[in-house]
Amino acid sequence: MAEKKLLGQMLLEEGVVTESELKKALDNQRKTGHFLGRILVDMGFVDEKELKRILSIQAGIEMIDLKNTPIDKKGVEVFPSALAKTYNAVPVKLERNILTLAVGDTLSLNIQDDISFILGYKTKMVLADENDIRDAIETHYGKEIETIDDLIKWLAQDVEEMEELDAIASQGEYATITSLEEIASLPPVVKLFDLILLQTVRDNASDVHLEPFEEDFRVRYRVDGVLYDLVHPPRGLSFALFCRFKIMAGMDIAERRLPQDGRIELSMMGRAVDLRINTVPTVFGECLAIRVLDRAKTIFELENLGLDQSNMERVDGIIRKPNGIVLATGPTGCGKTTTLYAVLRKLNTPDVKVITTEDPVEYMLEGSIQVPIREKIGLTFAKCLRSILRQDPDIILVGEVRDFDTAQMAIQSSLTGHLVLSTLHTNDAPSTIMRLIDMKIEPFLLASTIEGVVAQRLLRVLCPRCKEEYRPSKNELFEVKLSGEDADKMKFYKPKGCPFCRSGYKGRIALFEILIPTEPFWEAVVEGKPLGEIRKVAVEKCGMKTLLDDGLDKINEGITSLEEVAKEIHGY
Repeated sequence: MAEKKLLGQMLLEEGVVTESELKKALDNQRKTGHFLGRILVDMGFVDEKELKRILSIQAGIEMIDLKNTPIDKKGVEVFPSALAKTYNAVPVKLERNILTLAVGDTLSLNIQDDISFILGYKTKMVLADENDIRDAIETHYGKEIETIDDLIKWLAQDVEEMEELDAIASQGEYATITSLEEIASLPPVVKLFDLILLQTVRDNASDVHLEPFEEDFRVRYRVDGVLYDLVHPPRGLSFALFCRFKIMAGMDIAERRLPQDGRIELSMMGRAVDLRINTVPTVFGECLAIRVLDRAKTIFELENLGLDQSNMERVDGIIRKPNGIVLATGPTGCGKTTTLYAVLRKLNTPDVKVITTEDPVEYMLEGSIQVPIREKIGLTFAKCLRSILRQDPDIILVGEVRDFDTAQMAIQSSLTGHLVLSTLHTNDAPSTIMRLIDMKIEPFLLASTIEGVVAQRLLRVLCPRCKEEYRPSKNELFEVKLSGEDADKMKFYKPKGCPFCRSGYKGRIALFEILIPTEPFWEAVVEGKPLGEIRKVAVEKCGMKTLLDDGLDKINEGITSLEEVAKEIHGY
């Protein structure tokens, strides 16, 4: 099978871009992590239609002129408007049980199998202009925007099945396991289950929450760190949805009084997705939370995370040490693991042995040995580390330093000639040392092993298509401790919102604070000085650039907004 050509290579061969234009776009991609095609269009190097033509050749699918293509009414009848508007796809024809759908970009090709499952038809995808698709949807379905709630109404058309769901849901804890398994397998439940996961993966959500209330049941998902309402299912359907998730996760569907954990591995939109399920009992029934781990996610290059030149040089210096400990710190969900894997990707060469131990293993790293923690059978971080040292590793990644035993093993590993990478939950870089001392680790051991601490936060990135320059108020400037004089030397942008981004933000980037401890810093720690004084020493004697300073630089560069930085460093 011929190897698929890269987009940049094809654009060069077709004479669409020059080498210098492609180089500029690739440099931009390394900084932002956005898709190359979209960057080329935004920079004015490539026309949107020309890009579509090349993408269709690359993907090996047909590109059609939708304006001059008749739409089959049979296709419109079997393809509900809510699906068309949710996935921006329009049916072109229905022939011999094969439904041909026109989509606006090659990423949408990944929904082919999922839509086939929902509708029961084989599907064939063709590419068309996005504006033409929107016009066709308005013509055949109307202008009103439909949401996943409209899909619920479409799914709930079978009145008999919905009545059965309500009847079993009303039985509560007296419902039998057989009846619960039956309702979990009903077509409306299976389809809603699929649609929620489709929307979750499509929008790159990190978490999904199913939350019961006295008069309501809501499903929310978290995208770029912000929770959004997804759907409010009827009571019967929501109860059955819980059963579906629990069966798929191998959990006890009859047990609704105790917390449970489970796991689902499946393929959505052509991507391998790992779902970590947790339930807790509430006064109105179980509350279910899902952590979405997309194993097909790209492991970012270290240069793409948001490190400026000075911080990049500092990180590069500490990770090149032959031994010692490098810690990534910050609150839950701030990208610590992503940063450490970006470091590993840089260090993972054929002449180095890398072993990781995590709970759970979130990314696949080719060429490294990855060990999942299983606390239920006694395989903890500390026990795993003891065995790992017998495997002759050069670099060890420990998922998290949770207790004294793990911290002690990490220190022993570094003292015996290994580079140890790990994470810790602290608010900033200097307080990491205080946290380790609080774990009863002696300061002299820390001084001998800690090579660097990388504290971080995640901020939403302003949409490059619709961000607007403005002048902030005095109150806004006060939030980030900026004087009027300093503000006059800076540029400020705010989110607006457009069809591309919806909220004015698209993607996230990290703020960094990198501490490389020096002798004056350790003297301040041993003397037991207050954290404020220790932080001052870190800035003045260790050259540490604070999270706030990094945030102000990213505001001035137009990467993020003042509001985002203020939210993350409030009270810092």
